[in-house]
Amino acid sequence: MNVQLVANFAANGQLILAAQGNAYTAPDEIAGMGLAKASACGNVVWGLTTYQMFAGFYKDLLKDLEVVVLNPEDVEGDVYTAKSPEDAVRYLESKGYETVCVDGGAMTYSSFLQAGLADELFFNFFPVVIQGGASLETAPGKVLGYKLAEVKAVGDVASLHFVKE
Repeated sequence: MNVQLVANFAANGQLILAAQGNAYTAPDEIAGMGLAKASACGNVVWGLTTYQMFAGFYKDLLKDLEVVVLNPEDVEGDVYTAKSPEDAVRYLESKGYETVCVDGGAMTYSSFLQAGLADELFFNFFPVVIQGGASLETAPGKVLGYKLAEVKAVGDVASLHFVKE
């Protein structure tokens, strides 16, 4: 099972949260990257806040995706509630998926990184400085073993792709 994380960062390293999406107008290739990857995978894993923000807005697109919400409490709706990253991966694997798309938010990303389940990282760095973003975290002292696979400029955005060693 291949797990892909797709995240957007400000130039000061802060994770741009969904609620801060108006901080910068992203090029089309970047603005839709998370959902494009989710469409290619057939699924998306979100935290509760991200799900609540996007579920109504992307209702038509989501009907074609297997939506997993990482949350300790059951979530109402046509989604699977995963209690852990491992649960999300097991569930999607049982449904026949080969790739998992993790597309937000900060706690969800951090949970997958802490569990060592992220195989690929797609990080976009925007030329803005924000306050109130989030940080990705792993277990204290844990070193992530990723190699840079690709760097490309998309407009003013630096798009980085890392793969697990």
